[in-house]
Order: sequence, then structure tokens, then C-alpha cells
Amino acid sequence: MVRRYLIPFISFIGTTLVMIGKKFQTKIAYPKSFPIKAVEQATNEIIFYFKGGKGPFRIYREGRLIYEGADEAFRDSELAAETTYLYTIEIGTRRGSPERLKVQTSTAAESKELENVLKNCIQTTIISRSLVAMEWEPIEGAEEYLIYRNGKRIGKVEEPIFVDRWVRSQVEYTYRVYAERPLALDQDVDHGSRVTKKEAKEQNVAMEKFQMTKVLDSLEEILNAEDRPLEKKEWKFLYKTFVSKNWIKNLDHTSPYRYFKGEGRSFDPSSEAYRSMSEIVVTADGSEIKLNKDIGKTKGYGMLRKLKGEVVPSDDGIFLEEVEIEKEKASFVLRHSVEDPLVELPAVDYQVWAEFFQSGYYDITGIHEQAPNHEVYLKHGIQRSWTTLHQSKDEGRELAAPMHWRMSNFK
Repeated sequence: MVRRYLIPFISFIGTTLVMIGKKFQTKIAYPKSFPIKAVEQATNEIIFYFKGGKGPFRIYREGRLIYEGADEAFRDSELAAETTYLYTIEIGTRRGSPERLKVQTSTAAESKELENVLKNCIQTTIISRSLVAMEWEPIEGAEEYLIYRNGKRIGKVEEPIFVDRWVRSQVEYTYRVYAERPLALDQDVDHGSRVTKKEAKEQNVAMEKFQMTKVLDSLEEILNAEDRPLEKKEWKFLYKTFVSKNWIKNLDHTSPYRYFKGEGRSFDPSSEAYRSMSEIVVTADGSEIKLNKDIGKTKGYGMLRKLKGEVVPSDDGIFLEEVEIEKEKASFVLRHSVEDPLVELPAVDYQVWAEFFQSGYYDITGIHEQAPNHEVYLKHGIQRSWTTLHQSKDEGRELAAPMHWRMSNFK
């Protein structure tokens, strides 16, 4: 009788321990044995703090040795503000195979724009063979952060740090940090005056959303990769807005246009049906950044859904700013503001800040209201299919609070 229940009991204990371990990982920072204690950033320097007795250390920035020693702190100074840097840290003597870490972090911005929360947000990602650690600056008003790995929710944290110790070295991972906060209608309202998430739901307050995504090559590839530029390749960036419904009813009963035609589709980078399309090409040699843009027709229908008018809105509100072409990277700001000429509605606005590096690294940040549908994609080199950067469903203009998103990779 005892043996009959022994195996199920052991299985239950094992499953319970695994679940406890997964639950605890959302609360534990770095393991006790982990050599890095903290990483701090300023506008022109990055400081590493190490635990005592873990050295010696060799630190490389972008492939160049910048420190060798056993100090418990190292200060990398005279750096450019608001710039991402890649560090390789080797621990142990030169004999044998020293432990290797990769750290991707950035310096602080000289001044922070209130609207562009995620672009100003310092993000730090640390890779070892046994863990992925992520830290980010806290988002004012956000009470919690949901963590997703490869599309599956794996944790919830209240502090802006997450350490994933349930990883395998040969697997590619995509991590997403999601947060939201009640929309502050008065932009001068401070954190102490914001309503809580519970109060916001009771008062039907629109929620401002934040989404940070980090795409990782396999940990093994990241740790073994040499810090040198890769083959130069072309970048293609694609941004579309569209209406998923076939028909949209006009709420203005005095208008002769009672219905409008939508695109009637789901997310699809290859679709030719859209409200607007912006495609940006960064040439392989980085010498040119080209913008291709197009606007779909707006079609207005009467009560019996008979076509009464159609017009193509102006594309003057789609343009590039702050275009910069440097030796190692190309960057730009894409601005979009398109009005509907047949009906008095707010313009569809969005902004994108993008950086593309010859090494294959990219960092893209965007802001838009959650109406209509937004879809953003990327291609690099001879890549045939589009990589999905961002997709957002229409939540209606009544609750169209801002969506902040940022996506970058770690190669």
C-alpha cells in the first residue's frame, strides 16, 4: 500500500519544488555566486561593482581590452551620453577557459523627454551560460511588470529587475516586459496624484501601456561571438496602420457618410490594404536612408452602403527627421500625422526613433495611440520573411491612450 502512493507522492513533491523555484525566481536578484553586484550608469560613464574575491577580471568594450585586475569596482568614463555599449567580462586566470559574461547597457540621457519614456529608459541585459538578467529604470506610475519569454508569461515583479535562471544555452529567447499605468490627463500631475490601477478600472480611466522587448540569439552564440562588426547588410523597416473591420459606422449622424470601408484584415506585412504605409530602407553601405510612403483611399458610404465619396488623404504628414549617417550606425526619426478628409476625427499620429548598426544591433522605440491597428516589421540583409517588431490592436478612439514600445536585440 505504501509503495502504491510513494511514486505519486515523490512526483508531487518534485513538481511542487519546481513551481516554488519558478515562483521564487521572480523575486530573487542575482544568485549569491554571481560575480556582478550592480551596474550603474551616468551620462558619460558606466560603473561595474563586483563581489569580493571573484576576480581577477578582464573587461572588453566593443572588443577592446579596457581593464584587467581584481578591484571590486571599475569605472568606464568619457563615454557618449544616451549610447548603448557592449561589454565582455572574463573572470579567472588566462589559463583554461575563464567564465565569460556579456553585458549590454547604456549611458543616461543628458535630458529626458517626458513623452518618450522608453527611449530615455536605461536597459541593462546580462548574459551568462546559466542565466539572463534584465534591469530597467522604473516607469513612474507602474505598479507591476509582467515578464514574457517566447510569448509565454513567466513572471510578475514589482521592482524593475528580473533574473531568469531557467534557460538553456542553445535556445534563442525573446523577452517582453509589459507595464501599464492610468493615463494622466493633466501632464503636470505628479506620481503622488496618480490614481491606482484599481481606481482607474473603477473610474473607466484609459490605461497608458508600455512594452519593452529584447531579442536574444542563443546564449552560446552571444557568449562565443567576437566583438567585431559583421558583414554590412541592408535594413528594411515597415510600418502600416489599418482598420481590421470591413465596415466602420460613423457616429456623426449629421454626416452624409454613414459608413466607411475598412481593410477587413488581420496583421499581415504583405497585405496591400492599409490606411497608411511607411517603408524605410537603410542601404547596405549605410550611405543612404530612403523613405517610401503611401496612403490608402478613404471611402465614404450612405445609409444603404452606397459609395458617396472617396479621397486619398495627403501624405505630407509622413516624413523623416534627425537623419544621421555615421561610420558604425544610421539613425532617424519617423513622424506620422495623417488626417481623414471625409470626417472630423483626430489625426492618426505616431513617432519612431530608430538606430541600425553595422554590427547587426538595432534599437527602435515608438509611440502611438491605440487606434487604429498598428503593425511594424523589419528585414536585415537577405532575410526573406519579416521580423515582427510590434503589433497593436485598435482599442477605439474613446480609450485610445498612448502605447509606448521599444524593441532591441542582443547578438
